Amino acid sequence: MNNTKKVSLATVVLAFLVSGCETTNSIPYKASTANVISIQQSLQAQGKKVSVGSVTLAPGVEESPLCRLNGPVKVAPGKSLSQYIKDAFQEELFMAQVYQANAPTAIDGRLEALSFSSVSPASWDITMSVKSNTSPGYTVSVKYPFETSWTAYSACKNVADAFGPAVQELLKQVVTHPQFAALAK
Repeated sequence: MNNTKKVSLATVVLAFLVSGCETTNSIPYKASTANVISIQQSLQAQGKKVSVGSVTLAPGVEESPLCRLNGPVKVAPGKSLSQYIKDAFQEELFMAQVYQANAPTAIDGRLEALSFSSVSPASWDITMSVKSNTSPGYTVSVKYPFETSWTAYSACKNVADAFGPAVQELLKQVVTHPQFAALAK
């Protein structure tokens, strides 16, 4: 093998090693005080208790979306997107003191659409339908903007870090919706 081929092969191998995939994790979810207050005003005042049933993905919704060939955006280590949102909703309801694991009313969610853009203008776009065993429910959508970066690693980290606040905003749309209290009839 001549020197030119050796250098070319070494360059290709080095480029492959340097451009490996990285998994980007978000920060843990933190309940929103505004959401907790809205839940309390809707359900606690009526003495209602609810649980969260399932949060599923509609067909075609990606569980581990890729970010700029940098690798998948994992919203939390060991959790799927749907599990993250279910746990976040439970946390909000628990903090509002209306969550009861065996409540007669269970609220289910279905992610109808979930995508992000890591280029300017960067945003998470999430649509979720909610229903309960006592109500056909409704659908909410959120477009949550966030800052991006030129480099793939930083941009994808921003995508992951913005997921928690995007879920807070999504749940705000759920709990401030005029039909929210009807989910707990």
